[in-house]
Amino acid sequence: MSRSLFSILAAFVTLGGLVAVVLAARWVPRIAPSWTKPLAGCCLLTYCAVLVLRPSAWPVMDLAVLTGAVGGVLLLERGLRTPGAVTAFLIVAAVVDMLSVSGGVSRMLVERYREGTSDFLLYLTLVVPIRNRVVPIVGIGDLLIGGVAATALLRLGLRPVAVMGAFAIGLLTALAYGLWRGGAPAVPFVAAAVLFLVWRHSIRPTRQSASDPAARAEPCRGA
Repeated sequence: MSRSLFSILAAFVTLGGLVAVVLAARWVPRIAPSWTKPLAGCCLLTYCAVLVLRPSAWPVMDLAVLTGAVGGVLLLERGLRTPGAVTAFLIVAAVVDMLSVSGGVSRMLVERYREGTSDFLLYLTLVVPIRNRVVPIVGIGDLLIGGVAATALLRLGLRPVAVMGAFAIGLLTALAYGLWRGGAPAVPFVAAAVLFLVWRHSIRPTRQSASDPAARAEPCRGA
């Protein structure tokens, strides 16, 4: 497969995975609000079972990663009650992601996968089959963090097109940089895009108030 085709496939898998996680995380509380936490627990237990059993079928790997990410989002996203809390969450996650990729757990898993000494990385990522082997594309951590932040922002009333557009820009930029450099942490790119989105959202009410004639009118004074 050529590099350009692989880039398109990787972009499709990355964005499709995030959209699937966000849609599921928003759908469950609407359909069964009282079952949200139990379902989240079931999702996480299912994913843990797959990590232990390690089935060889790649569709099962992908479904397990998506299920685990949805479970994590359902448990965490309600804790982010303001856009500022979402940006703070992403900034902390970005720092952790950079440390993990530069010399922590993520780097160790990638190196062991490349050396052929461990395939555990495949159960922590969405994978695609290429030339009779499965290739990891995007990690469950990126889907979980992105899903938590995106779902929280949508719940807080930010426009869906703007939210998903910001995440798409962040993830695709990280993907392009990673393909160029041979790997890169995705969360810092997502955090930068979302920080800009939240900043634009915060200044819009101020601009609307300034342009509203009623807001500029002087208060009536009593006789």
